[in-house]
Amino acid sequence: EARNAQIRKKISTLEERIHKHDTQKEIKKKLAGVALSTSKVNYLDPRISVAWCKKFGDFALSKVFNKSLITKFKWAIEEADEDFRF
Repeated sequence: EARNAQIRKKISTLEERIHKHDTQKEIKKKLAGVALSTSKVNYLDPRISVAWCKKFGDFALSKVFNKSLITKFKWAIEEADEDFRF
Protein backbone atom coordinates (compact mmCIF):
# COMPACT_ATOMS: atom_id res chain seq x y z
CA GLU A 1 0.00 0.00 0.00
CA ALA A 2 2.85 2.42 0.85
CA ARG A 3 4.46 1.60 -2.48
CA ASN A 4 1.21 2.46 -4.33
CA ALA A 5 1.00 5.80 -2.50
CA GLN A 6 4.56 6.63 -3.55
CA ILE A 7 3.80 5.72 -7.15
CA ARG A 8 0.62 7.85 -7.17
CA LYS A 9 2.54 10.78 -5.71
CA LYS A 10 5.28 10.40 -8.33
CA ILE A 11 2.67 10.26 -11.12
CA SER A 12 0.97 13.37 -9.74
CA THR A 13 4.28 15.24 -9.62
CA LEU A 14 5.11 14.25 -13.19
CA GLU A 15 1.66 15.31 -14.42
CA GLU A 16 2.15 18.73 -12.79
CA ARG A 17 5.53 19.11 -14.50
CA ILE A 18 4.00 18.14 -17.86
CA HIS A 19 1.23 20.70 -17.38
CA LYS A 20 3.77 23.39 -16.47
CA HIS A 21 5.88 22.65 -19.55
CA ASP A 22 2.81 22.61 -21.80
CA THR A 23 1.80 26.02 -20.45
CA GLN A 24 5.30 27.42 -21.02
CA LYS A 25 5.28 25.99 -24.53
CA GLU A 26 1.96 27.70 -25.33
CA ILE A 27 3.21 31.04 -24.00
CA LYS A 28 6.39 30.76 -26.04
CA LYS A 29 4.37 29.90 -29.15
CA LYS A 30 2.05 32.89 -28.66
CA LEU A 31 4.93 35.32 -28.14
CA ALA A 32 7.07 33.96 -30.97
CA GLY A 33 6.18 36.82 -33.33
CA VAL A 34 6.51 39.58 -30.74
CA ALA A 35 9.81 41.40 -30.36
CA LEU A 36 9.56 42.69 -26.82
CA SER A 37 12.46 45.11 -27.07
CA THR A 38 11.58 46.71 -30.43
CA SER A 39 9.67 49.66 -28.98
CA LYS A 40 12.40 50.42 -26.47
CA VAL A 41 15.07 50.51 -29.16
CA ASN A 42 13.18 52.14 -32.03
CA TYR A 43 10.68 54.51 -30.45
CA LEU A 44 11.93 55.52 -27.01
CA ASP A 45 14.69 58.09 -26.61
CA PRO A 46 17.45 56.16 -24.79
CA ARG A 47 18.16 59.18 -22.60
CA ILE A 48 14.77 58.64 -20.94
CA SER A 49 15.70 55.08 -19.96
CA VAL A 50 19.15 56.15 -18.81
CA ALA A 51 17.73 59.00 -16.71
CA TRP A 52 15.20 56.64 -15.14
CA CYS A 53 17.95 54.17 -14.21
CA LYS A 54 20.06 56.92 -12.67
CA LYS A 55 17.14 58.54 -10.85
CA PHE A 56 15.96 55.37 -9.14
CA GLY A 57 19.02 54.31 -7.21
CA ASP A 58 21.52 53.63 -9.95
CA PHE A 59 19.40 50.87 -11.45
CA ALA A 60 21.75 48.74 -13.57
CA LEU A 61 21.61 49.69 -17.24
CA SER A 62 22.41 46.08 -18.08
CA LYS A 63 18.89 45.23 -16.86
CA VAL A 64 17.42 47.61 -19.46
CA PHE A 65 19.88 47.41 -22.36
CA ASN A 66 22.06 44.54 -23.55
CA LYS A 67 25.81 45.06 -24.16
CA SER A 68 25.46 46.07 -27.81
CA LEU A 69 22.77 48.65 -26.99
CA ILE A 70 24.88 50.07 -24.16
CA THR A 71 27.68 50.54 -26.71
CA LYS A 72 25.27 52.01 -29.27
CA PHE A 73 23.71 54.40 -26.75
CA LYS A 74 26.95 55.49 -25.08
CA TRP A 75 26.16 59.06 -26.10
CA ALA A 76 22.85 58.90 -24.21
CA ILE A 77 24.50 57.44 -21.12
CA GLU A 78 27.02 60.28 -21.08
CA GLU A 79 24.46 63.00 -21.84
CA ALA A 80 21.54 62.09 -19.56
CA ASP A 81 21.52 62.59 -15.83
CA GLU A 82 18.79 61.81 -13.30
CA ASP A 83 17.16 65.20 -13.98
CA PHE A 84 16.96 64.79 -17.76
CA ARG A 85 13.76 66.30 -19.20
CA PHE A 86 12.55 65.31 -22.65
